[in-house]
Amino acid sequence: MILFLITLLLLTIGALMLFIFPILPLKRGHRYFFISKLIYIGFVFFLFAVLVPVLYGKNEKMLLPDYPLDQRDILDAENDTRTMARVRRLERYLNSNPDDGNVWEQLARNYRNAGYYDKAATAYRNAIEWGIPEDISKWHALAETIIQENNGRITGEAQKAFENVLRYRPDDPKALYFLGLARLQNKEPRKAFALWRYLQQSLSSEDPWQIVIQERIKTLQKILLIDPDTIPPQAPVL
Repeated sequence: MILFLITLLLLTIGALMLFIFPILPLKRGHRYFFISKLIYIGFVFFLFAVLVPVLYGKNEKMLLPDYPLDQRDILDAENDTRTMARVRRLERYLNSNPDDGNVWEQLARNYRNAGYYDKAATAYRNAIEWGIPEDISKWHALAETIIQENNGRITGEAQKAFENVLRYRPDDPKALYFLGLARLQNKEPRKAFALWRYLQQSLSSEDPWQIVIQERIKTLQKILLIDPDTIPPQAPVL
């Protein structure tokens, strides 16, 4: 934006000089007229032949093909059309084969990517029902989709989904983290503290989740104004 404004300013100055210079009260043949004319010619040449191409070329866009405005919406529409065509094909297939868990999962991903979180959640429920319950990735996806649908709020169904993750993998850090966050949203900071302390102790020092949990615990410690050791770690009750 700054580069554009500078270029626009210089072009404006150059254009104005094309009109202003001829009407300046300078006597022809006078030394000042000759000097001013040289300065004017040099400035305009430098502006249009050197400075503007250099500034424009820094973005490496000198050789880009035209991209007319009326074609941009068409390209976006084509992408949306392809996505919706894929969704329609999956929907038609599932009308005849409603017990195909893998296709329900594909449909759920497409719905979610398109922002249809309510439909995506329904599709993930069907993917779980007709798929393998032990596949925790579907439970994670269902919970996260419901959270997106509710603008970050971890509802009861999302909590149940994370609890199902823990039934198959009791040490899953993402599920434990979000269950702690749910307790925090439900105004139970001590329970969140206890659960996150439990998670912190179960993680290795190299685990990426360790940094996230440490920051959360520090923030809660400042809010509650308590010594962390006074709240013992507590595993989730399923």
